Amino acid sequence: MNNKYFLKLFILCFFSLMGTELIFKGLSFELFDKNLIRILLFTISTSLVVTYISSLVKEKIAKTIIVLFNFIISIYGLVQITFKSFMGNYMSFGMLSNNGVGRVSAEVKTFLGSITIKSLTILLPTIITLLIFIFFKKWFSYEKTTKTRKLVSLGIVVIVYIATLLTLNIKALDNNLELKSAKQLYYNPNMVDLSLKNIGVNRFLLRDIINIFNDNKELVDVTPVSKPTIPTVVEPDYKREIDDSDWDELIKNEKDSVINNLHQFYKSQNITPKNEYTGMFKDKNLILIMVEALDLSAIDENLTPTLYKLTKEGWYFNNYYAPKYSCTTGESEFIALTSIIPSNATCTPFTYQNNDYPTSIFNLFNKAGYTSTSYHGWSDKYYPRTNLHKHMGSTFYNASKLNINTNGGWSSDVETITKAYDIFSENDKYFSFIITVSMHFSYDFDDSITRRNWNKVKNLDTGTSMKRYLAKAIEFDKALEQLLKNLEEDGELDDTVIAIFGDHHPYNLDFSYLAKRSNVDRYEDLNEDLMPFIIYNSEQEPKVISKTSSTFDILPTLANLFDLDYDPRYYTGKDIFSNEDSKVIFSNGSWVTDNAIYFASTGKYKLKNEEVGEDYISKTNKEIGNLFTVSENTLKKNYFKYRFK
Repeated sequence: MNNKYFLKLFILCFFSLMGTELIFKGLSFELFDKNLIRILLFTISTSLVVTYISSLVKEKIAKTIIVLFNFIISIYGLVQITFKSFMGNYMSFGMLSNNGVGRVSAEVKTFLGSITIKSLTILLPTIITLLIFIFFKKWFSYEKTTKTRKLVSLGIVVIVYIATLLTLNIKALDNNLELKSAKQLYYNPNMVDLSLKNIGVNRFLLRDIINIFNDNKELVDVTPVSKPTIPTVVEPDYKREIDDSDWDELIKNEKDSVINNLHQFYKSQNITPKNEYTGMFKDKNLILIMVEALDLSAIDENLTPTLYKLTKEGWYFNNYYAPKYSCTTGESEFIALTSIIPSNATCTPFTYQNNDYPTSIFNLFNKAGYTSTSYHGWSDKYYPRTNLHKHMGSTFYNASKLNINTNGGWSSDVETITKAYDIFSENDKYFSFIITVSMHFSYDFDDSITRRNWNKVKNLDTGTSMKRYLAKAIEFDKALEQLLKNLEEDGELDDTVIAIFGDHHPYNLDFSYLAKRSNVDRYEDLNEDLMPFIIYNSEQEPKVISKTSSTFDILPTLANLFDLDYDPRYYTGKDIFSNEDSKVIFSNGSWVTDNAIYFASTGKYKLKNEEVGEDYISKTNKEIGNLFTVSENTLKKNYFKYRFK
């Protein structure tokens, strides 16, 4: 191995790999920040390792190794960018191993259609490297070297590699406001967005693979984070009494450090008091509907009059967000049913389908004497709902059990909701959860649902794909109309509460169409994920609730409204009608409250309340960072099995 030969290989490998990193960073995050220094150092060490291995073999094989390695990294970066565009989040191998590939392969044409010319530029460094090897062969002529030089080169590689790892301890390279330090993200890269941002695409690929086989134990500081000084409304005496004596005994005897840490963390959390809304719907029935791809733009007085009516006659939450996680629909559903932050490292409904969920919304209603059932007009192909819902305390009915034919594509919500009603209305007290499907993409071609409602949208001043989306929304509105009609005919309308929320905005639809039809600026801040949330009962007074809220808050809010027996400390979300600071938590660590907005991709923030400052941002980040760790450990350890054994 000649030192000049080694140096030439290293320079080419480094510039190719660093070029890929720069393009990925420029397309995904801020290009120039402190993280770029660490990514540069990681790229140097990785390039040295690849170059050393390449220099030990013949010239052609060496060139092949370098080109192939850079090609793998660039393709991986391209897939990450496309996955972000397609699903709204970056991916991890843990997530793909749990039917993530199946969900993408089912829509492979749409997925490939998400690749843009701009994203393809990430392949340029590898292409240039290949061309250099082809047209400048003589510049890379192999020469034998001594064992001493090989050992010296190996020593340099090892020293540089270790030195770059030590930079993880340099606090000056960290953003003090971020939820996790670079060291935490390196060794436990479950927060995919932040990990990619901090350590780069080539090192994240390595850590992501290692993470599949790792069982990292990350504990949290159980000392309650001191609350920022914010003026609050003085409440009457609504104290919620909970006996913790059994918990104290569990903490005393628990040997597992992670479970003990979870015991102490949950016990240390604030118990949200009751309020004037507690028990407002006590003993009424509840129909909770998660509407596939329900967006603000679908609310239209003429096209979806029933949905529009409920926003005007019910409680409409106009500052409600549906944060996207790695498995989108399945994890929006998981959040609504458990108020636990899904794992970013895997597809939570798959990996943790056999966990115990005694604190789920199904089990809370079961304890109150209700019959819990759930329904979906599709198969279990994407998510194992039959098994998952059983572990949450519900009997699940998919398209097969409902005798719905899905051979012609996405089923009609009218058929799903009508058949579901025939089942749950037989019970005296019921909680029914319905997952719709008619509004599911694709919006690139007609199907039976769009054709059925086409005459109502064909003359609209918008794009064809948006017309198809609205035609699908009309189908859901028909189902909602039929549901209200059935309840009224059976004399159950006054005694039933209907809650409606969307799982995410419609994917693979030009966002400008959605923005144009929305009554808020969807490009501002994190408004892309602003969605409808409605609670309706025919006897209630209409109201618009402007408090910041999200899918995490659905469970504790409904539990309080129905005066269910629940402990607020187990949930990420808060009762929206309480004075607690509700936090919209996004998968990348961004968040929104009534007081501020934090943008994890840049580490910057925007204050909405002049009485808070950077101290509020820092403390909230610590709280949310703890919640990510606690939720991950809760799922991994099947914590509630131990808590209620």
